[in-house]
Amino acid sequence: MAQEIEQYLMLKFRNGLDGKDKSISKIPRDKLYYLNNVFTECQMLTKKHGFNSPEELLTINRIRRELNKIKRELKATKVQPNNGVSSSQDTQISRWTTRVVDDSKVYGFDDNVVSMEKLLLEKESHDRFKAVGIVGREGIGKTTLCQLIFNKPEVKNNFLPRIWVCMARHPDDDDDPKLAIVKRMLVQLGVEKKMVNFIFYEKRGLEGLLCALHLQLVGKRYLIVLDDARETDTWYRKLDSCLTSDKKWDDGFAFGLPKGNGGRVIVTSRNEELAKMMVGEENIHRLSPLSDPESCWKIFKDAVENDLILSNPPNLEDLKLEINQKCGGLPLAAKMMGQAMREQLPK
Repeated sequence: MAQEIEQYLMLKFRNGLDGKDKSISKIPRDKLYYLNNVFTECQMLTKKHGFNSPEELLTINRIRRELNKIKRELKATKVQPNNGVSSSQDTQISRWTTRVVDDSKVYGFDDNVVSMEKLLLEKESHDRFKAVGIVGREGIGKTTLCQLIFNKPEVKNNFLPRIWVCMARHPDDDDDPKLAIVKRMLVQLGVEKKMVNFIFYEKRGLEGLLCALHLQLVGKRYLIVLDDARETDTWYRKLDSCLTSDKKWDDGFAFGLPKGNGGRVIVTSRNEELAKMMVGEENIHRLSPLSDPESCWKIFKDAVENDLILSNPPNLEDLKLEINQKCGGLPLAAKMMGQAMREQLPK
């Protein structure tokens, strides 16, 4: 029965591709299930005329990420590093972010940058620890806002060290995300990987790693970005907590973060309840969709990458309003609309 299901899925997917790609005979069954679902979604989206809705654009973005993930998994299967078996640990990465941003192509975030900068640099809490959460839906610009703040000259001058920690799973991660995140932080702080592993194996595991993290940060006015937080484990709660006599180092993530020298932590998440658990409701900064048609238009235009086509179109203001309405004020949606138009332009 299992073989019949696999043959059916393979036939169905091959028919969808007009039978041109014989290599799909090697695709595992679970991937065939997903690829058939993706193929159906793509067929539905291609039947539409005009621009897609913000939700559809985000669906397209999700499909792209998942297809890239499957592509990596299939490549890993071909290489066969583990006797022909590709482990889930090798391919769990879904979205990896860094501190790098091209601020010349970012629009509509000025007010948010000013607000966040004030929160980070306020004199009243200069020597006190502070954690802030940035929340909002997918594609609204949480990571972009953090990147802009992280690279501001005033922020660079006030915080040392500054480290960017992507909270997504990575192929090199340990099975336990807690260990992976703390190890990643230590490496970014300049601790060699060999030493990190020594601390883990010889100095009581997670407890030793958190103690080492604390020692690396103590006495410093640090800035840490925890981007794309998703883990709902209470181990991440109340980042402003201090280690007490009745607790152990590994009882909470917060205990690895010194509290006495004005350290700052920024958490971004789509999950507002998770962010509240980590930083407190009073420290939440909610991102709203862009309301300025000009900002969405600039994002769209940059993504098209063809100034001649868009230099002076008829009904320019109407087109700007349409772009803003269709993308729902989401920067990622505006960018994807521009990329879609670029792909339709004659080569």
